Amino acid sequence: MKCPKCGEIVGDHDKLCPHCNAELFIDTQLAERLFKKKEDPLPDEGDNFFKPGKKAKDNSGQKKPKMKIDIHNLKLIAIVVLSLLIIILAIVLVVTSMSSKGEKYAKKAADYIGADYEIASKKFDFKIKQESGYKGLTAVIDYNYVAESDTEVRIDGVTYPEWAVIINTDDENRITEVRYCNFKSIKSDIKGVKKEHNINLDKFNPGTDKSTVDKELDMDYYSVSYTKDGEAYIYRYWYENDSGDEQPVVLTVYYDTKGKLKVYTPQMLYHQFM
Repeated sequence: MKCPKCGEIVGDHDKLCPHCNAELFIDTQLAERLFKKKEDPLPDEGDNFFKPGKKAKDNSGQKKPKMKIDIHNLKLIAIVVLSLLIIILAIVLVVTSMSSKGEKYAKKAADYIGADYEIASKKFDFKIKQESGYKGLTAVIDYNYVAESDTEVRIDGVTYPEWAVIINTDDENRITEVRYCNFKSIKSDIKGVKKEHNINLDKFNPGTDKSTVDKELDMDYYSVSYTKDGEAYIYRYWYENDSGDEQPVVLTVYYDTKGKLKVYTPQMLYHQFM
């Protein structure tokens, strides 16, 4: 053990330190415990040095403490992410609902084809006007009555409603045609959908089901017309002709009241009619 005064090594049974003559403890076990407490502590685990006479501690075999995961924070993050997804979904549903509202109105009005307009219009749950608030629409479509969205869209510098429901009547004011137009769908490109070539539906015989023709067309219509004889779906697309020029086409496909193909009419658009 060590002398409590000078720190030199002394015998376990020495009463006096042979180096400084200090009185030693008789109870050597108690002295040993006290002396151990006064020894210099070993270097910290992160230190890269050790004192002479002491063996450095080997930390290579020790396991690093595991990172604690805060479950509470993870729950908060999950709640935030879920909330954002719900908000995005709600926005998508609202936009989809708004864009399809006009088509729903058109289908409802189409149920009254052949009926007196004044009587039928009282059963509509949407506002009908005799004149559109958009000159662009009036310039391109003939109509007797019109219902249109509260929001608008600009196409090639002209303002249109995002959608419109057109109602035409005969001389006795009976409904003959209801047409839905989705102007928003052609905002990105007035030419419509890009196709590799001109669409030819001659391979389909009259009476072909609409679902079969839809697979061949593989594009959305921007307008649909309802009459007593059936429905006409109108598409816009373009392709590069043999000269390498872009050729826009307005394609109208007619179906009977049972959804069977009747005829189709492609209309080539040229620059003076764009």
